[in-house]
Order: sequence, then structure tokens, then C-alpha cells
Amino acid sequence: MKRLSIMLGSLLVLVALFVNSCGKEEKTATIQKFITIEDAILVSEDMPTTTTDETIEVSMNQQVIPGGSSYVSLISETIAKKILVGIEGQTGYYEITPVKARSNEYSFVFMVEQDIELPENNTGFTIKVAIVDENDGISEIWQTYVGLKVVGTGALQVSLSFDNAKDVDLHLIEPEYNDENGNPMSFYNRHIYFANSFATSGGELDLDSNASCSIDNVNNENITYNENDAFVAPGTYKVYVDLYENCQPELATNYVVVVTYGGRQIASKSGIFPVNAPSTFDPITESYVESNEPFLTFTIGNNGQKCVKTFAPVEPSESAKEKLARAAH
Repeated sequence: MKRLSIMLGSLLVLVALFVNSCGKEEKTATIQKFITIEDAILVSEDMPTTTTDETIEVSMNQQVIPGGSSYVSLISETIAKKILVGIEGQTGYYEITPVKARSNEYSFVFMVEQDIELPENNTGFTIKVAIVDENDGISEIWQTYVGLKVVGTGALQVSLSFDNAKDVDLHLIEPEYNDENGNPMSFYNRHIYFANSFATSGGELDLDSNASCSIDNVNNENITYNENDAFVAPGTYKVYVDLYENCQPELATNYVVVVTYGGRQIASKSGIFPVNAPSTFDPITESYVESNEPFLTFTIGNNGQKCVKTFAPVEPSESAKEKLARAAH
């Protein structure tokens, strides 16, 4: 009888657990289809609601690109124990533990998924940010709409984002390689930037922002290699980031470079141009990329790929011509 009672008791416990588990609906996070944040915890629940009257100030780009990034700065009234980041209409949120604080100032970078898919007729999404204070109180939720600017992604994508309206330029130096006739490709033809936006390999600078301080507030640049016919040479690539024209010298500029190959992020790095930083690139002599260390390097493996087609040069854009003319005087 005692054994039967134990068995019945165990059965009742199992039934209770089954009922409770059925009553609790497990949620699946969808936010990671839009953005990811390195070293953050993905929580598969709705973002918590505000519990205090604390406010925060957040600054970030109002536009992003697929496969790109955004540098986010945050100032809070109190010390932040956690930073919470969500997207309106999506399940789940990211929980960031700040590494260090300076006068309640924090920063983080989120990466935009290369294959991001927006709902029909949408051109962007709404980011939500809050902090958890030392007493576990949740601040008011700051939010802003972020537009998505469509760019090429392709087999290889190198993207640059910067956090204020300046003429910051992205440069990519390809490895040495031979063309389809076995002739070595020249340095100029392997250097992709505003004055040579379409390389012989098919690599293309398809987004050049704020050229000569003609502000468009996109604050992103992008180099892409078409999956169908561009040649991604094996070897080491060099990335340079140049503050071509400091349109707002009183502001420092944070920037981020992200490299994606075969749909997978293979490199990323953040940097900063301090207040009153000068331009460092000479587009006429190309002395900057020949005499300075690259900001970032990455290596593409040799999988037997060979150059079987070269592309004709493309005439520089009107904005590039203007920049080159100004540099010549």
C-alpha cells in the first residue's frame, strides 16, 4: 500500500508539471533576424516594461545597411547594471552587461543581419533601448525609427558605419593577383575607393556617403563583390578608413568596419577620430595607403579560385570628380 501511495504521488507530480508546462507558452526570439550584438545575452521574452521615471539619452545613426553596423552611445541618470535592446514588433531582446562606465556614459555596437527581411512596405524598423539600474529598476524606454538603405552584399562585403555626418571614406586594397591573361594587376586596379569605385575584379564601392560634406546623413559606406561574376582573390586584404573632410570638427567620430564572406562575419573592428582630427589621405598620390598601416586586415583562403574575367573601369562619379579636383588645388 505504501508503495502504491508513492507511485500515485509521483504520478500526480508529473501531471502537475505537464499541466504547468502546457500552460506556459514558450516564445521564440525573432530579433536576431534583424540585429545581433556581440557578447550580449539573447533573452527569448518580451522586453520588460518601465518601472521608474529614469530617462536615458541615446545617439545612433538613423540609417543602417544590410550586413552593416551601428555605433550606439548612451547616457543615463544612474549607473547602468544592464542595457536592454529590443525591436518594436519582434520577440526577444538583448541584455548587455557594461564593461565599464565613465560618468554614466556607455556604448555598444549592433550588427545588422545581411539577409534581413522587413515586413512588406516597411523601409526600416524601430530600435528600443532601456537600462536596468543597480536596484533592478527599468528606465523609460528610448526608441527611434531606423531606415534600412539597400546595398549590395554578395560573396564578400566590407561595410563602414560612422556615428555623425562627416565625409569618412572606406578604402580596400585587394591582394596581388594576375588577370585572366596572367598579367599582374596594378595597385590602382586593386584599390577600391571613391575615385576607383569599380575595380577590375568586379568589387564595387556602391555607397559613398557625405561626399565633400554634401551631407546625406546616411553615414555608411559599402564595398560589395557580386556573387555571380566578381573575383574574390585569395590572400590578405587591407582596409583603410580616412576622415577625408571633417565637416563637424568639434565632434569626435566613432566608426565600425564589418567584413562578411560567404554570408558569415569574419572580421570587425571599431575606431575613433578624435575632436579636430585632420584628414590623412592624399587621393592624388595615394600616399596614405602606401605609407600607413591598415586599420584592419583579413585573409580569404585559396579554394582554387582564379580570375577568369576582368571588368572595364568606370568613370568616377561627379562627387568623386569634385573631391579629386579640390585635392589637386
